[in-house]
Amino acid sequence: MSVLLCLTYTPMPLHAQVAQSKHNLSVSGSGTIRATTEQEICKFCHIPHKASPSVPLWDHTMSSVSYSRYTSSTFTSTYKTQYPSSSSKLCLSCHDGTIAIGSISTGQITISGGASLDPDQSLAAGTTSNIGGATSTNLTDDHPISIGTPHFSAAQYNCSGCHYPRPNNIVQVECVRCHDPHSESKDGATKKFLSQSNQSSALCRTCHKKTYWATNPSIHQSSTKTTPTGWSHNGYATVATNGCESCHKPHTAGSATRLLKAVEQNTCDGCHKGTTNAGVTEKNVSSESGGPFAKTYRHPTYTMDTKHNPVNASPITSSPTEISTDVSGSNRHAECPDCHNPHGAKSGLHAVKSNSLSNALSGVWGLEPTAVASWTQPNGFTRIDPATKEYQVCMKCHSYYGLGSAPTGVTTIIGPSGTNITDQAMEYNINNYSAHPVKVGANSQTGSYAPKALASAQMTSVWNTVGTQTMYCSDCHGNDQATSTTVAQGPHGSNYKYMLTGTAKYWPTNASGTLWSLNDMRSNLNSWSTNLFCVNCHPLHSGGQWKNNVHERDDHQGSNIYCITCHVVVPHGTKRSRLIGYATDPSPYNYNGGATYAKLAVSGFRKASGPFDYSENNCTFNSVCHGNQSNTFDP
Repeated sequence: MSVLLCLTYTPMPLHAQVAQSKHNLSVSGSGTIRATTEQEICKFCHIPHKASPSVPLWDHTMSSVSYSRYTSSTFTSTYKTQYPSSSSKLCLSCHDGTIAIGSISTGQITISGGASLDPDQSLAAGTTSNIGGATSTNLTDDHPISIGTPHFSAAQYNCSGCHYPRPNNIVQVECVRCHDPHSESKDGATKKFLSQSNQSSALCRTCHKKTYWATNPSIHQSSTKTTPTGWSHNGYATVATNGCESCHKPHTAGSATRLLKAVEQNTCDGCHKGTTNAGVTEKNVSSESGGPFAKTYRHPTYTMDTKHNPVNASPITSSPTEISTDVSGSNRHAECPDCHNPHGAKSGLHAVKSNSLSNALSGVWGLEPTAVASWTQPNGFTRIDPATKEYQVCMKCHSYYGLGSAPTGVTTIIGPSGTNITDQAMEYNINNYSAHPVKVGANSQTGSYAPKALASAQMTSVWNTVGTQTMYCSDCHGNDQATSTTVAQGPHGSNYKYMLTGTAKYWPTNASGTLWSLNDMRSNLNSWSTNLFCVNCHPLHSGGQWKNNVHERDDHQGSNIYCITCHVVVPHGTKRSRLIGYATDPSPYNYNGGATYAKLAVSGFRKASGPFDYSENNCTFNSVCHGNQSNTFDP
């Protein structure tokens, strides 16, 4: 004879679970709000007879107020006709703060510690939870309820132990989708009656499946860094275990749109303010003292809020939905998520001699301008989602897409440095006669005459892979401080005009405000070797030797003849070879100073076959210098 012993796990009865939670409002409850004499635990919500509604034998008085609802450009679900509906209406009978906690069908139970839930905007541990806020009707800063959702089917809907059924088995989101009113501690860290553990946002991710989050994976998904002081609201200690709630707050969010803890940049500040906030990273990427956005020349990240529209930036959209007016005119903005996808961003900067997207920009979308003729403004774009090149991210704002029509390349928009912003898609057009290799290497610059690339001797050792190397926009524009464990890179802000970065940071004038000239190099003036911006890549003159015979000519080295007499001030690209500008060019390509040579003076130019093959026949200066030559010049 054998005996089969079956051991079956029996979960704690509901009565016992409630008894050990803050929902035990009887005299035996451990919370600050509880009855003075009532001993029954379930009585505050349920009654066995004459219940209303009959399911789930409800007894508490219902609220009759109308609520303002969550909405945003990314909200695509539909609210139910009855709002709030289902179990949410029952929950709000206590949690909007308008109905006395002890108000039931048979009378009023006397409560100590507060007759109703006082407004509590923090929802911190140990406090009561009035999600209606000070007005008792504000649900705009709370996760939407009573909605149907197209994102998961009935088979995927998980009620997680809640005993209130879904009406007609319809898939919808109610309070009980996330909360189990009978069990306070399924998530032991938060103890907010969650229907399951939300460690690393396991509960959030049952519905929200963000592209890149787990498959990339994002640094925000995997970081084991400690959450900054005062930033965690759910009891978890690290960025990874906080998950979504490192940036979002499902109730009483500081910034209602998309339930962020604060407006975009201030949400990022929680971790990226550096050591001033015991941040996750020591690098200060903020407007606080020492941060790049506290510097003189910066993107308007801290001065333009709530313009970013992630429904247009989402890589899961099957077709472009954003229109250029979203980033142009009064909507021009540069929020953190315009350049960084917080669900896809990884750790790591870009490689030199490349324009491939860096880890820090991973997952963000960009634009590829359509091909057009030389020195023509592109007005067509292909959405690259996600972007593969850094310049594609910049083109969202620095092109026709964000700037509007500018046939000469010059807009009426004045930038932080006090000059007119120009169209960079037009300047980096590969059909132009010259351009810095931001889009393609010099040998692939379709519109350029041979020889396309400079000689390797004309470049510094870092940039001597001439012809094939490419570069970032942020190789020239970025933080004026060298990268370190505490200094962030990238074009956030700089104390130098045009947000110039590198060892040398002055262009087109020196530190004293005087235009650079070849005489500075010949006579070793104005600390040109460490201050002239161009020498970060182009040595120009070293060891007493010039790198081409145009610069070595004595008559080009006069103290009143300047670099901008021949070259454009905005050196992204031009319709002539070697970034030469003509006297007819508009500002800011033309410096247009008052002195004879403090402006473009060239009227014709032709590239020579080598750096030491230039003669007077290669250019003309409208009789100012060489006179008119009988030659064929670039347009």
